[in-house]
Amino acid sequence: MKSNVLNSHGRGLTVLTPEDPFRFACRSRLDCYTRCCRDITVFLTPYDIIGVKKALGISSGEFLRSYTETLVSESGLPVVLLKMQDDGAKSCPFVTSRGCTIYGDRPWACRIYPLQPEYSKAAEKPGRDYYSVMDVPFCLGFGEDQVTTVAEWVNTQGVPVYQEMERIFRRITMSRNLQGKKIANRMIQEMVYMAAYDLDRFRSFVFDSTFLRRFEVDPAEIAGIRQDDVALYRFAVKWLEYGLTGKQAFEIRPEASVSEV
Repeated sequence: MKSNVLNSHGRGLTVLTPEDPFRFACRSRLDCYTRCCRDITVFLTPYDIIGVKKALGISSGEFLRSYTETLVSESGLPVVLLKMQDDGAKSCPFVTSRGCTIYGDRPWACRIYPLQPEYSKAAEKPGRDYYSVMDVPFCLGFGEDQVTTVAEWVNTQGVPVYQEMERIFRRITMSRNLQGKKIANRMIQEMVYMAAYDLDRFRSFVFDSTFLRRFEVDPAEIAGIRQDDVALYRFAVKWLEYGLTGKQAFEIRPEASVSEV
């Protein structure tokens, strides 16, 4: 797909390939600086929470209680939203007049701005990600002189690792075994919430319950999930696949009692 530089939102190309250029720069001297951090809906991915709770120096449970709201999707799976401040402007709790206080660990949705994933039929080529430019009338960044390609923007904003971690989670949300079904069991919803979002509590579940007496887990993997949140996240997704999709990701120990299984 060939294109000219996309000068402003809502004009020119609707769908951008990774090679397409667009014009944008966010600068503190612009009158709209941090305005995009108000009155918005930010869905948090499991990996977002790993980064933000680390930046704040708090547990996943404390972060979830203090800074998020939880909804249940049409599929019955819980989804987590960033809770905006009750300040009249519905501002992000981590933004100040000088910018984002957790910028290095900001969520995926903030990193990718002003782009958004495009899932139209024009963007169905496997193995490639496509985007469109958000329609944000107040944003003056579209008038700046910085031009970059989509691929360059995605890489410089640190998006690829977030994409990789989200693809892992989609093994559950996009599982054929769950398509067309709705999870209504509150205990299952709570299990998903704990394993996907409240990783510190999930770690306690693994090490403080009978989990490791019931299931065969490689000692090296046990050592990894004890300290590494990313390793624990991968382990949690594997556990959810086992419980939700029937994937044989775990083996029950032969000596495990019937009551423990």
